[in-house]
Amino acid sequence: MKSIPKVPAENFFTLNMRAFGRDPVHFFETNRARFGDVYESNLSPFLKMYVFCKPELIKHFLIDNAKNYKKSFAYGFLRRALGNGLVTSEGEFWLRQRRIAQPAFHRERLASLTQTMMLSISETLVKWEGYKARNQAFDVAHEMVQLTSEIAAKSLFSSDISSFKDRVINCINNLNLCVSNMIKSPLGRFTAWIPTKNNQFFEKNQAEFNQIIYSIIENRRKTNATYHDLLQMLLEAKDEETGESMTDEQLRDEVITLFSAGSETSSNALAWAMYLLCSNPEKKEKLKQEIAQVIGNRAMQFADIPSLTYANQIIQETLRLYPPAWAVGREAKENDEVDGYFIPKKTQVLIPTSVVHRHPDLWENPLAFQPERFENELIKARHKFAHFPFGGGPRFCIGNNFAMMEMTLALAMIFQQFDFELLENQTIKAEALVTLKPQSEIKVRIK
Repeated sequence: MKSIPKVPAENFFTLNMRAFGRDPVHFFETNRARFGDVYESNLSPFLKMYVFCKPELIKHFLIDNAKNYKKSFAYGFLRRALGNGLVTSEGEFWLRQRRIAQPAFHRERLASLTQTMMLSISETLVKWEGYKARNQAFDVAHEMVQLTSEIAAKSLFSSDISSFKDRVINCINNLNLCVSNMIKSPLGRFTAWIPTKNNQFFEKNQAEFNQIIYSIIENRRKTNATYHDLLQMLLEAKDEETGESMTDEQLRDEVITLFSAGSETSSNALAWAMYLLCSNPEKKEKLKQEIAQVIGNRAMQFADIPSLTYANQIIQETLRLYPPAWAVGREAKENDEVDGYFIPKKTQVLIPTSVVHRHPDLWENPLAFQPERFENELIKARHKFAHFPFGGGPRFCIGNNFAMMEMTLALAMIFQQFDFELLENQTIKAEALVTLKPQSEIKVRIK
């Protein structure tokens, strides 16, 4: 077997957990540059974690031998927030839930959501007209969270959450931070149920979020109206063996998972896209030219999406540089071997998506924003797991088409109407929480 280099410990007691906690992406990137595409992170004396940054090996874990791997220990913390929904569940239960939810994300269903999405985007643009009239700068990251939360609620659950949108967004942000703190703590695995300040803050926000979601479920159960959304499909689903419907808790887990994931990841990607376009005026102008050619001054339509090829490339390049799901974690169920590396049972396998997406052996000038990388011929020549923002294999993100449609519509409608400039003297950095978020505001002004 090939030997796997181990990262030297920074501290005798906490090993490398503190370095990881300060900046996870930087930790995995610097050690890839130092030790190569395969190394042991040496994060904790209580678990063995191997890091893999090579596309051919990533395919082994996510496709070729995916059955030997379950979600890593970090998903246990996420399960506390999301419950046993599609992101965190395993085995037959996950497969059953996936089959129930899948029809809601078929292309025909997504086409019917176009008007819902465009209405929410139009309402956002009306608000931005006010910013323009007042020459007022605003935080585009916050605006994108507002937008995608509204789209997620209306598209998935036919619910208008305008009256409590800020509460929902605060809960999601706070739970994201709390779960991230648990994962980054050297003692996070052992203090999960101790009433620490972080855990108490987590419980408070989870209780508030639960109250909102359960009220949506309760109101739906009481109504006699007919809905054609995911919540209705989940309500009507029956267990093939027992004939039983989902309990409120099961519904809560799926609703909170899809709502959180559907709003959080898309909002981050759109915020980063706005930042990158404002930082690269020539790319922004190329996008505006495509919009003028494809749409002109008329209203956007679902049929326009396939023709917006450069908008798609911009989104793909944004997801390369700033993948919302910045890492994938697995745990070996049994001993395994890949490319001469022995992987013992219970070993944690960490695939740092953000590091692979910026790997200098895979990407020329990897830090540059170059949407043209995603022209068809270049995609065909590239390994599938050089770029995998939506994961891969059986656990490929169920909402990938929903997200791509939402982001394409948003970018096209935004830049059809407005142009933007970044405010000066801003330091924009990424922060690796559960998702890869802007660490601070991204202030822009409409030109």
